[in-house]
Amino acid sequence: MSSSPHPTADLIVLIHGWSCRASDWDATLSALASSAALPKCLAIELPGHGQHEHLPWSDWSIAGLARFVVDQLPESATIQLVGHSMGGCVALEAAAQLGERARQVILVDTFSLPYGDMDTATIDSIETPFREDFVAAMAYLVDNTTPSTLDSHTRDWIKTRMSGAAPEKMLPIWHNLLRWSPDSAFSRIQCPIHAINGEHIAPAAQDRCAPFVKARVLAGCHHFLQFEQPERFRQALLALLNEGQTPPGWQ
Repeated sequence: MSSSPHPTADLIVLIHGWSCRASDWDATLSALASSAALPKCLAIELPGHGQHEHLPWSDWSIAGLARFVVDQLPESATIQLVGHSMGGCVALEAAAQLGERARQVILVDTFSLPYGDMDTATIDSIETPFREDFVAAMAYLVDNTTPSTLDSHTRDWIKTRMSGAAPEKMLPIWHNLLRWSPDSAFSRIQCPIHAINGEHIAPAAQDRCAPFVKARVLAGCHHFLQFEQPERFRQALLALLNEGQTPPGWQ
């Protein structure tokens, strides 16, 4: 991994999480657009999600979704990648595919599950409820990944958006994601990797990421940082996009 302190690039690409949408980044995009120092920003809608729910696609692996992202990018452009949750996994794979064109990866609470460190029984216990009752399992997931301080309207809005995705598209992605390991991507990425995390990253994930990722915690947040504390999250993201600065007040 490069230690370059200057991650400036031609384009900033934001990637949403599993069963989420590109429009989750709308408020963040508005904030980034107000900074004259930053390049153009683009939020990508992944296959099977949002407006791309019916987009023809067959490779529901994390690496396959990363290839979709890379294919949307201008040829030869240099890129900073920002990914929330599963979007961070996709961002890592995309950065590995981009090689020297990737200038920085910013993970937003990506390792809320310890990818690469879960045994078969654990994976099955996470995956099975979604196959049995997708909507109920999604509600349980959101309830357990948002802080008690989050207002009920926002929590219900997240549940509705995520549970409204097509299970026949989401379940194959979920199957691959739970079995995905970051190790191959980490070994190939040539740019700095930063993380803006909530307070609940598992120790196993912290240990696996430590040699490759410079991580900080946004205190008081859980998984949906951009909705839980949007202004603090935007300030933290802007600081990292602006020459990789460490935002003030981080743990």
